[in-house]
Amino acid sequence: MIQLTQVHATDIEFLKFIERIYTESFPPDERRDFSDVIRLLEENDDFFIVLLSDENKAVGFISYWEWNDFSYVEHFAVDSSCRGSGYGATAMTELLKRINNPAVLEVEKPLDDISQRRIRFYERLGFVLCTRPYTQPPYSSEKQPLELYLMSFGKIDLNQVFDTVASRIHQKVYGVE
Repeated sequence: MIQLTQVHATDIEFLKFIERIYTESFPPDERRDFSDVIRLLEENDDFFIVLLSDENKAVGFISYWEWNDFSYVEHFAVDSSCRGSGYGATAMTELLKRINNPAVLEVEKPLDDISQRRIRFYERLGFVLCTRPYTQPPYSSEKQPLELYLMSFGKIDLNQVFDTVASRIHQKVYGVE
């Protein structure tokens, strides 16, 4: 049975595992320096990480931001040795129940098989793809912006609130006005 455990900046062993999965799963332009992740855990009450585990075996993590009107799932990864076991779908379903809020996440445009499968994965969980142009700002001056799409879950119509949602993500997550 998958368990979601909130991670704190003092959970060193959990964070070592998460850092490994984080750097293996996301290219440099799609992630911040891990020291900044730890700083967010220490200093930002809106930012959370949950460790995904099964029978005390760590299998992945989800990082997300929670606000009054919606939550933003920033990073979600399952250890490559555990993929295809249903952990991802179960964990995301549990997180969506836990936050009890509409959720938004970024996905790569469906230009290859992997990105198409990722979009279908989220659609099976109830997410809806919004194809309005969206740019993920760079995490730092050394990184590149990315042309992505947003997906939403729950009672939120991205077509109506797109600018508000994108602006909040840009300001709170990426520090861009």
